[in-house]
Amino acid sequence: MATVKDKTIGRARYWIMLPWVVLAIGVPASITVFSVVRDTVENVAQLRFERLASDTRHVIQERIDSYGEILYGLAALFASQDSVSRLQFHRYVESLDLKNRFPGFDVVNYAVHVPGKDKQRFEEAVRHDTSLEPGGYPNFAIKPPGVRPEYYVLVYVEPMAGFEFAFGLDTGANPAVKDSGGMAAAVRLTRDSGKLNSPGLPIRIKSRGKEYTGLAMRLAVYRSGMPVETLEQRRAAFIGSVGAGFNVENLMKGVIDEKTAQILRFQLYGAESAVDGPDFSPENKRWLLYDSNQSIQDSAARSAATDPDLVFTSVLPMEVGDRTWKVHLSSPKGAIIDRIDALLPWMVLAGGLLSSVLLSGMFYSLASSRSRAVEIANEITRDLRESEEGLRNSAEQLQALSRRLVDVQEFERRQFSRELHDRVGQNLTALSINLDILKTQLSGNGNEALHSRLADAGLLLEATSDTIENVMSELRPPMLDDYGLLPALQWYANAFSGRTGIQVKVDGDERAERLAPAGEIALFRIAQEALNNVAKHACAGRAHITIERTETEYTMSVSDDGVGIDAAPASTVRRRQGLGMVTMRERTQAVGGQFEVGAASGGGTRVMVRIPC
Repeated sequence: MATVKDKTIGRARYWIMLPWVVLAIGVPASITVFSVVRDTVENVAQLRFERLASDTRHVIQERIDSYGEILYGLAALFASQDSVSRLQFHRYVESLDLKNRFPGFDVVNYAVHVPGKDKQRFEEAVRHDTSLEPGGYPNFAIKPPGVRPEYYVLVYVEPMAGFEFAFGLDTGANPAVKDSGGMAAAVRLTRDSGKLNSPGLPIRIKSRGKEYTGLAMRLAVYRSGMPVETLEQRRAAFIGSVGAGFNVENLMKGVIDEKTAQILRFQLYGAESAVDGPDFSPENKRWLLYDSNQSIQDSAARSAATDPDLVFTSVLPMEVGDRTWKVHLSSPKGAIIDRIDALLPWMVLAGGLLSSVLLSGMFYSLASSRSRAVEIANEITRDLRESEEGLRNSAEQLQALSRRLVDVQEFERRQFSRELHDRVGQNLTALSINLDILKTQLSGNGNEALHSRLADAGLLLEATSDTIENVMSELRPPMLDDYGLLPALQWYANAFSGRTGIQVKVDGDERAERLAPAGEIALFRIAQEALNNVAKHACAGRAHITIERTETEYTMSVSDDGVGIDAAPASTVRRRQGLGMVTMRERTQAVGGQFEVGAASGGGTRVMVRIPC
């Protein structure tokens, strides 16, 4: 009798505790799912932001590069003649129509190298220069005053109006620059490197009644006909440099449209030398050149700038000459994540908590009303089935979200590849045509150095075109869309073998019916990741890709003759799996397939993927 009573008491306690157990499990589970969905939404938004940041950096880079081309044109003017007069320089700059075509330019100039012993003779020559001004420049003197071993004097300045303060200025000792020692070093670097140099040091300019931040860019000019292959030859041939002064605000105006400017903030910092060592100090060598928020009064980007937890941020490098500038980009998360995506995690959380409370209440009702046991049992059965259906739906939604992430990634790859082809490819083709025209027009010119530079430019353009084509193929191989999985894998295997030395064999039936596009791209990416793992970890000499198709499934295996995987328990293997293995498994599951990895016969590793037809 006592035993029956104890069992009854035990069952009563069980039914009393069950609702609380359900609640204790359901609430953490709901919070966990909420966190996963929230992180997924934020990761997708992060991808959107990074794409926007990359596009913005590309536009800034293109704009600065286009302005740099003007300096190359000025240098070519001096390189094509033994001497260029002030009048010739004036007419050349005037013909460029910089005010309308390149509004970021404030001034262009030519700085001549003057040894210390020639200072007085040089000043007298400038004072008596009447090629542009009939009265010459009787008050001309190098500034700041003082005796120095050499001077880099701004002798041609266009326009002169408003920039009279720059006429005669020694650029190696410019008092308007925060770091005059760094400016002198930049002048010497321009002379010695022969490359476009913009140290990114902000210069405070006072002109035409206003003060603003300016920026200088210089390019060395060498004596026509003298060799410049070595450092000593460049120093011997150096006669001066052409340069430009920019109004940074005008230079950056219109980089992004007004709508984007409301959500995206970018700051331009310069400059970090390519030869700076590990002791590089940003506080000493990098200054803020431009902040887009300075020109925006009310925007989401400005209001969220002080709350780092609510902002996406990215810092991207930008090469300017032999210097590395930094573009700091930021945007409030709320501006990137749309309203529906922002509400989705909270809807999941509310649904999970509500389900947990309802289920707990159901068990509580069952425990407190034993007289309705049969009816409640039936209700529980129905509710459990509905819960199982809900869980299956949640699993299907998560799988659909995973597929969506993969689709977004592939779309971004395809879009980026198309933009590379449409934008960069067309520009490269135009450059190639221009080079061919120049070669034809200069075919009778005996200037071997010029012909050599044109030939080098042609080779560089060809190498750049090849690199762009390789990048587009890596992003989205056109062969996959045009010819199918097997030819695409054969193409990639050949490229992989040429790059790594690992021989890759691809077997399959070329007459087999093609898989759906989503399945083909999934198998192609899995094969890419598997071969990358072979190159990184397997120490293999050969790899083998096999593709087979049956009436019900499509099978792909990637095997190698490398060191193989450790004979460790399954739990240990799972712990050791890297991001690549997880990515392959997720891609397989996203298309409803099965993923297996294990030891290959005869040694090595084999990755097996099965996808339903």
